[in-house]
Amino acid sequence: MDGVLTKWRSSWKALHEYFGSINLVYENDDAERFLRGEITYEEWMRRDLEAIIKAFGRPPSREEIIKAFSTYELVEGAKELINLLKERMVYTAIISGGIDLLAEKVREELGIDVAFANKLVFDERGYLIPKGIEVVNPLKKGEILKSLSKQLKVPLSEFMYVGDTEWDFDALNIVGFPVLLNYGEVRLPEKHRYIVVNSLHEVIEFLSKCL
Repeated sequence: MDGVLTKWRSSWKALHEYFGSINLVYENDDAERFLRGEITYEEWMRRDLEAIIKAFGRPPSREEIIKAFSTYELVEGAKELINLLKERMVYTAIISGGIDLLAEKVREELGIDVAFANKLVFDERGYLIPKGIEVVNPLKKGEILKSLSKQLKVPLSEFMYVGDTEWDFDALNIVGFPVLLNYGEVRLPEKHRYIVVNSLHEVIEFLSKCL
């Protein structure tokens, strides 16, 4: 979703910039700690949420977080792509290491069938708790694809996955049509079979010939 359907490359970063915690998370360097296996993904989420609460001075409410996401913009071609898939009766899904509140907004706007993203937790008054529920481990997005394949009874060889970073390699490596939306920042493996594109319009052109 982030960087593929929305112009924000990271919904977590967008949230940190809105609530003023971006410098705190840069200092924590938890992305690297997660990649080294020093912390779990839920621990990383907890530390990120604690940074938001610290910077903001109190836990933000659910409504305040929804407001923070209200300015998101879709990538050019996103609506056209999903409309094409819906016209051809293709099942669509968001699989994001981002945040559920934004994923649901995007899913509803575009009419996507289902969205998988990590959940924020709120107390009985609707204020953020520094605890996230892991739905999509950013290094194991392929697990969601495998589950969908079984549920839909469609082999992974018939799946298309569109990603834009190294965090998507796990998913790209197991589908029949792995599409990498390359913004010039991804270090591609020496050997790969990715369909590398520069925009969603190229994906639309490709699908128009296949479907």
